[in-house]
Amino acid sequence: MTNVNYIFLLSLTIIAIGYILKKLNIISEENGKTIAKVVFNVTLPALILSVIISIEITPSLGLITLISIIYCIPILVLAFILFKKYPKEIKGSIFMAVIGFNVGHFAYPLIGGIWNEEGLKYIAMFDIGNAIVIFVICYVLGLIYSPKNHFQDKKELVKNILFKLLKSAPLMSYIIALILNFLNIKFPIFVSDLLDILSRANMVLTLLLLGIFLNFKFEKSQWKNASIVLIIRYSFGLVIGLLLFFFLPFNQLYRGILTIALILPIGLAIIPFTVEFEYNEKFAGMVTNLTIIISFILVWVVILFLGFG
Repeated sequence: MTNVNYIFLLSLTIIAIGYILKKLNIISEENGKTIAKVVFNVTLPALILSVIISIEITPSLGLITLISIIYCIPILVLAFILFKKYPKEIKGSIFMAVIGFNVGHFAYPLIGGIWNEEGLKYIAMFDIGNAIVIFVICYVLGLIYSPKNHFQDKKELVKNILFKLLKSAPLMSYIIALILNFLNIKFPIFVSDLLDILSRANMVLTLLLLGIFLNFKFEKSQWKNASIVLIIRYSFGLVIGLLLFFFLPFNQLYRGILTIALILPIGLAIIPFTVEFEYNEKFAGMVTNLTIIISFILVWVVILFLGFG
């Protein structure tokens, strides 16, 4: 295991470089969107394929995927209760914001930097369930409460969801890698080396992206709802994460990664969903940026608290 403080300091420096490059107008957020497409469609899928195809999938690893799906249920129930009387467009934004995690652009570089492939296999299994939460549950909720106020028939809705899933390169990479893993099919050496080279670029590109999209300008009018989202996400995440850490009968790294996963930032998919369904884009951008800042600090503290320092 690499020194935790060193990896976080290194990561913070790369994020700062991305932010400074944006402030100096060397790289714009539009450029960042292009880099994001490279990460989403090339380097992250390469990393997923490399990790998943090489691990031995056991029932305990499958449990991580199940937990990541089930975890969103009590949070959504609480959000439904708290925002019962709010306008539907606010409820839609809140429901999308309280579930789902930014694993690909946030957790992978940090966990990979600290624990290498041993840590990546746990967070990858968590992200399989997380992808279902984001691209199915989050998307359906966004559609139902959309200010566009149009409802598709069931066939059209299912078709739309399947289209979203098929367009997700990381999710398709998980499916392909799992199939190859179960069939015990290995990549040729050339393909393995190619994936290894591409996956090594993932850490620096994703951290630069976090810096490029980082924004410290927040709308005062959005603070109340944003605060509720943050309280729900992090109170639930910390309590459930720590309970799992202290009571699950698995090794320390398994339990530690699961705890860390539950305090990650909001999944970046909320941004395109917000645009598609015509929700408040400033609110989505605000909570996304706030969770990146909070999670970076909180994950660092939690890792040290759990004894990984």
